Amino acid sequence: MKKLWISILVVLVVFPMMFQSSVKAATPISIIIDGVRLSTDQAPVMVKGRTMVPLRAIFEAFNATIKWDQKAQTVTATKDDTTIMLKIGSKTATINNKAVTLDVPGLNLKGRTMVPTRFVSEALGHEVGWNPKTQVVTITTSASNVGNAGPVPNVVAQDVSDFGDGRDLQVSFTRAANESLVDQYRVLIVKSGNILNLSSAQTITSYNYSTVLPTGTNPSIKLTSASRTVDGDSIKSNQAYVAYVLTVGKGSNASTLSSGSSTMTLVNKTVAAINNVQVNDISDYGDGRDLSVSFNKLSDESKVSSYRIFVVKATNYSNFNLAAANNVTSANYTLVSKTGNNLTQILSSGARDVDGALVKTGVSYRVFVMAMDNSNAANNVLSSVSSAITLSNIGGSNLTVSDVSNYNDGRDLRVSFTHATDETNISQYRIMVVPTSYYSSFSLAEANNVSIANYTAVSTNGTSTSLTLSSSARDVRGALIKNGVSYKVYILSIGSGSNSGGNVLSNASSVITLIYDSSVSTVYNLSVSDVYDYGDGRDLRVSFNHASDETYISQYRIMVVPTSYYGSFDLYAANNVVSGNYTAVSTSGSSTNQVLYSSTRDVLGDLIKSGSSYRVYVLSVGNGNYRDSNELSSASSIVTLFNNTSLKAVTNLNVSDDNDYGDGRDLKVSFNHATDETYINQYRIMVVPTFYYSSFSLSDANNVSSSNYTTVNTSGNSTSQILDSSARDVRGDVIKAGVSYKVYVLTVGSNNYSGSNALSLESSTITLLANKTPVVSVTNVTYKEEIGSGRILISFDKSTNESNISEYRVLVVPSKQGFGTADALAVNSSYYSSVIPNGTNRSTFTATRDVNGDSIVKGVKYKVYVLAVANNSGVQNGGLSNSTEEFEI
Repeated sequence: MKKLWISILVVLVVFPMMFQSSVKAATPISIIIDGVRLSTDQAPVMVKGRTMVPLRAIFEAFNATIKWDQKAQTVTATKDDTTIMLKIGSKTATINNKAVTLDVPGLNLKGRTMVPTRFVSEALGHEVGWNPKTQVVTITTSASNVGNAGPVPNVVAQDVSDFGDGRDLQVSFTRAANESLVDQYRVLIVKSGNILNLSSAQTITSYNYSTVLPTGTNPSIKLTSASRTVDGDSIKSNQAYVAYVLTVGKGSNASTLSSGSSTMTLVNKTVAAINNVQVNDISDYGDGRDLSVSFNKLSDESKVSSYRIFVVKATNYSNFNLAAANNVTSANYTLVSKTGNNLTQILSSGARDVDGALVKTGVSYRVFVMAMDNSNAANNVLSSVSSAITLSNIGGSNLTVSDVSNYNDGRDLRVSFTHATDETNISQYRIMVVPTSYYSSFSLAEANNVSIANYTAVSTNGTSTSLTLSSSARDVRGALIKNGVSYKVYILSIGSGSNSGGNVLSNASSVITLIYDSSVSTVYNLSVSDVYDYGDGRDLRVSFNHASDETYISQYRIMVVPTSYYGSFDLYAANNVVSGNYTAVSTSGSSTNQVLYSSTRDVLGDLIKSGSSYRVYVLSVGNGNYRDSNELSSASSIVTLFNNTSLKAVTNLNVSDDNDYGDGRDLKVSFNHATDETYINQYRIMVVPTFYYSSFSLSDANNVSSSNYTTVNTSGNSTSQILDSSARDVRGDVIKAGVSYKVYVLTVGSNNYSGSNALSLESSTITLLANKTPVVSVTNVTYKEEIGSGRILISFDKSTNESNISEYRVLVVPSKQGFGTADALAVNSSYYSSVIPNGTNRSTFTATRDVNGDSIVKGVKYKVYVLAVANNSGVQNGGLSNSTEEFEI
């Protein structure tokens, strides 16, 4: 009998707890009946997606009579002609003696009998609504009136923050007297002085108001940075606003508009943002002591009480904002007192990130700093984010693996990782290749016991390692590494000295499965030769036969490798060469025989040049499903480029469109001669259409017909020459407007150097324009002396066509000095006044110097001119105004 009573007691204790464990912990649930909050002595709870409420409170709220049978645990409720019977713990109830099934049965909770709200309400003919965001149940009884809830009173708008946008504005109002008729409230912000009525309020787009749902309490809403006025404009500081509330009725219930709030203007008093947040890894403790954070203090710290440093995992930083920062608990940030100086703070060993995890090595972080205004938290300001940092003290960080070849052994596997920042107490690293079938049980203890034959040792020299394993490399179980097996790789750092025995295992690499694929083939018959004497890539010719089957090849890449780097160049290195450091070749044709370009660079990014030794490789690049199956050719023989010529190319080659004839007379070519012309016979100006540019070389230049270039002799240090009307390009076509050209100058050798010509670098591209309009001069240039100052004031009427004029130049000229358009164009910019055309006549420009740079003085007679200067769509045929009358001050 004693055991029986103990069992009954246990059941009585445990039975309510079982129900409590199924109750969902959440935001407190509210029950609103016809706009009035239901008050209960036991709060409503959520059980299996259904809201449970004390039975007596809900039935009495509906004016139903209640009978409770304690022995049978049955409640019977009657209202009008409806009778409901519900048994606690049963999923079956009756409505007017008709059985119905419940999702959740009634239950006892803390001495209160709880019943499902929706079942009870709908059984009595009432409408039930549920807002999961606000956790509000709304019940509309059949007795509620149809009409409108009337306009809400007491609309108040307040300035609560200092962001300079909608977040500064809070609107509150008294709820409608009968919220059962209300579908929603719409908060409308109107610029002061604008009119808003009910008709216009109902047509406003949803982007331009804020929605508040009825909750049975008086609403108060803080707007967001995206909130806008009813006109669609962003809310901002120093603008006066009035707030209105549109009450939107349910169904046929009418909508109503409140009166406006008092006018209010947002004022932004925010402290300035923090800048220059820097992070550094300074130690090797493996915790927060490794992380140093520095930032510039605010120029005005009068509102700042302190700073908070937040360490955020780099994977989460994009979601971290001011609101999130304000909610971080004090244990998860570092507090820094203001000192009046720029701050540098080393975190503590117990420093945590904002998620509560201890700061540690191997995790990528970003850091924010927040300035605190304890007098108004709304004024707190969050810095921009720092760069990412990963603390390291064990080595083996940034671990990556790749499949680099097709040997079907360890030579296919490349392992790269970053060493520890301080290797004082590390003797070596061990690369451990673990089959993924064994991965889940691999640990530090097992890594420490791996046989010496089953890992690859790496010394501590250098800051990082990128190593292709050997053909004999084995996994940690002793099997040879091979294709078709999935692996993960670990790095074991072996401690020495004070760390002896304190080995540390890195995180695992990504999974890699080595694959052999012969679909992408290499080129063959690769050869190189030194063909010219430019001292750049144009001296190097590369020839090879394409792969016999190019079905899965997208392109070839010619890679020039300095021989000093040759020993470490392989497929992995070739795959990582950036696009600016190789030459792409298409798969068209069966072979390639190509001279490289003057801008060609080696795989390290250095320009190819004379005196350097190179080997050349060609990478076959896979396409489609084979884009990761590239293949690298064998190396070419070594080639060292030599410059054997005594002739030098011209320099400072420039071209310009100087006239408007539509032929060679429009093209002006300027260049500096070679410094030593002893062995030079002449220069030849060669105009090359840009569609022909990619294949133009010294060989092509040497073969241009004499009728297709312009000859320049060697006299002088430089040449500036406008071509003639019959000038032709290198293809024999007359030079004309509308065609794009590049210009080269060929230096032609004499005597023993007649075969050692040198070609310049190409000019910029030029397209000659036709039908440019001459500029029109200004008129009515007048002057007036400024009494007592020794200066003159000048005015003029604008040109009748300013579309092709870039500026006007006001020029004061001694009257005895001859002066024309060419003279005007040659005046130093310090000795004239520049005026930009703006469509109006111009006046009152002060002049104090003449065109020679001399001060305007008494006793000297002057004249004033205005030069209209052509822009790119005009031609400078004239443009100089008539002068004023001769005058003196």
